[in-house]
Amino acid sequence: MKKIFAVVVLVIVVSNAFAKKDVNAWKQEQSLPRQYEVFKENLNFWNGSYFLKEDQLDDFYDALTDTIGVLEKSVEQRNAQIRDLNGQISSKDAQMNSLQEQLDESLKLQNSIVVLGMKINKSAYSVTMYLLIGGVLVLAGFVFLLYKRSLSVTHRTKKDYEELKEEYETHKKNALERYTKMNMELHQTRLELKKGSIKS
Repeated sequence: MKKIFAVVVLVIVVSNAFAKKDVNAWKQEQSLPRQYEVFKENLNFWNGSYFLKEDQLDDFYDALTDTIGVLEKSVEQRNAQIRDLNGQISSKDAQMNSLQEQLDESLKLQNSIVVLGMKINKSAYSVTMYLLIGGVLVLAGFVFLLYKRSLSVTHRTKKDYEELKEEYETHKKNALERYTKMNMELHQTRLELKKGSIKS
């Protein structure tokens, strides 16, 4: 059984060694690794060495350099595309930064108000206005309390003045009556004294 297997293997190896080789079969392949494999398979092989003609080697070298040239051209095209895309990305970044600055400026303008030529944040303006209104209300309350107190003092003073005036008028009237009464009494006393001196 082993002998039969060895004989079959030997027949296959010998038939492969003497089989007709197509030295141009590698040109039908598309990829470089496959071209190399087919090229190697179709070389004349004897006693561990390959035998090939110079034009075969030249053809394979030309195909190899063409493939490398195509790959280099493809790499250069890809690099050009990468450079172009990087330029586009840089341009888009610049546009985005410009738009971001415009958006920030727009938001700043939207959130601010111009007062006396100065831009003030709306929230700060609102807080300031609320504080001013609160201060004005407190001041108005304080002034109202002062006015109410002054009005009360004025009413009390006026009342005291009226009472004092009435008391003064009463006192003046009483004094005038007393003065008149005293003059009358004095006059009568003089008359009586005069009458008494005439009788004597």
